[in-house]
Amino acid sequence: MISRGYLYVICCASSFGIIPTIAKITYDDGTSLEMVVFFRILAGSIFMGVWSAWKVEGKFLEKKMKIFREKNRSIAFLVFIVSICVVGMGLGYIGSYRFIPVSLSVLLFFTFPFWVLLLNFFIDGESIKLLKLIAFILAFFGLSICLGPNWNSLDIRGILLVLLGSFCSAGMIVGASKATKIISMSDLIFFSNTIGAIILGIFLFMYGYFTLSYSLGGWLGIMLICILFNIGQLSLFAATKKIGPAQTSMMLNIEPIITISSAIVLLGEKLLLSQIIGVAIILTALFLANFELNKFKS
Repeated sequence: MISRGYLYVICCASSFGIIPTIAKITYDDGTSLEMVVFFRILAGSIFMGVWSAWKVEGKFLEKKMKIFREKNRSIAFLVFIVSICVVGMGLGYIGSYRFIPVSLSVLLFFTFPFWVLLLNFFIDGESIKLLKLIAFILAFFGLSICLGPNWNSLDIRGILLVLLGSFCSAGMIVGASKATKIISMSDLIFFSNTIGAIILGIFLFMYGYFTLSYSLGGWLGIMLICILFNIGQLSLFAATKKIGPAQTSMMLNIEPIITISSAIVLLGEKLLLSQIIGVAIILTALFLANFELNKFKS
């Protein structure tokens, strides 16, 4: 029987994996990249805020702020770090599309399992298992075959942006795994997305990126991306709590497979032999990562 943690990963990867295809349709309709990031973070704050307000039945803000007074003070720092990482991940990853091909951006973004391994090593002293490192290298190799990025279209701005997004993704995963040991996932999502939306909103307003002039198709695309992002974020935090940040980040390599599948179904793109080979290599890497985890547990 599949562990609940792996089901959360599959749900997360499915939600995040469909977003690029929906985003491409939405961007083609004239929607701003930065505003999509803002709305999906804001939607998480509103959704969790409404759900929590209904759950606690009155004095919502007072009860929420009480968390910071009663819990370990380090939780405020963790929540702030996760907030910054949520913003940095979105802006870095999506912002890189302007300077480098999307396939190259996706490939470089999926170096985040390696950053998770490094963060766990430096923060918790967790050793980097050889088999897990081999699994990461194999998965990255499979992704490079699957995506077939154009290395001739290199732009240092795009590379730095996507690596920033990748590192922030790792920081969000590691930070969430620690924060959810102190507070609930719903509280973490509410506070991190609220702080993130405020920070990003101020940034967009100051630099003239804040706009609400979109077509009906653009707004529908934004709404769908918001729903998918929040399902993915909730599943991601749940997965890190169940199976840990390192295993979660490694298993998320199935996300590009879902992205390719959704592009074939929704955009009519053709499945290439190189993609089939790349997917087979990625699945082999995930098997090795899972074997390492089971070996560690036994």
